[in-house]
Amino acid sequence: MQYFQYKYLTFIYILLIALISHLPSDNLPESGSSFSNQDKIFHFFEFFILGSLIQLSFLESKSFSDNEIIFMTIIFGFIIGCFDELHQNFIQGRHTSIDDLLFDCLGILFSFVNYKNFY
Repeated sequence: MQYFQYKYLTFIYILLIALISHLPSDNLPESGSSFSNQDKIFHFFEFFILGSLIQLSFLESKSFSDNEIIFMTIIFGFIIGCFDELHQNFIQGRHTSIDDLLFDCLGILFSFVNYKNFY
């Protein structure tokens, strides 16, 4: 029986993150909101989803313990966040932000609430 493979969805999602990060700042939609840190909320949820997908990818392989899944999700999530922020440094109108990386990491860490409650 064929089952859904989260590793492919995770890979596509990482490509989507890279694609969005590759957009110059003038091509990003205006929010129209007076909330100045709206992009931090976006980073948080973007990486919350990524953390959940990474966990599901490792879970479906049935080759890792819970502690290994948690460790590898943190490592992979942090590495992807670092590459995402460094990549933005080369895009017109974008820049590397430690604050954005912090919210990326918080999103990864909070994805474990999902993991502990549902898996």
